[in-house]
Amino acid sequence: MLILLLAWWSGSNDEEWHEWVGYGALALLGLRILIGFGSRHPHARWGFFLHQLVAFRRSPSTGHPNGRPVLGPLGAFSAMMLLLLMTATAVTGWMLTLEQFVGEDAAEDRHYWAFNLTLAWTALHVLTHVVHWLKHRPVLGADGT
Repeated sequence: MLILLLAWWSGSNDEEWHEWVGYGALALLGLRILIGFGSRHPHARWGFFLHQLVAFRRSPSTGHPNGRPVLGPLGAFSAMMLLLLMTATAVTGWMLTLEQFVGEDAAEDRHYWAFNLTLAWTALHVLTHVVHWLKHRPVLGADGT
């Protein structure tokens, strides 16, 4: 989230900072890709996401003791979309540093739209987490304590 905010701010205020923030985002994205292959945590592995994506017809009661899925197909789809949108933003931003794309309006438009879609998808993703938390948070005093 911090990377997105820094990229948004630096995009219109400091071009050099914007480029370095983009390289930082690309490094974090690369790290996340590597973690997906080598993590011991089952929910960080790519196989988990793929299993969730193909499990649309699975009973929602599997995977979590209280009857809710751990991530679910929509959560897996949202996480994968975030990674794809971040990749598109990073690649189109990197392309703007290459001589053949410097000053090209179409390349700048692709980067602009990729970044704005990433922002919108991130906001939607965070909003769904907040709504989920509000729906399932423990109510203070509900159990008599």
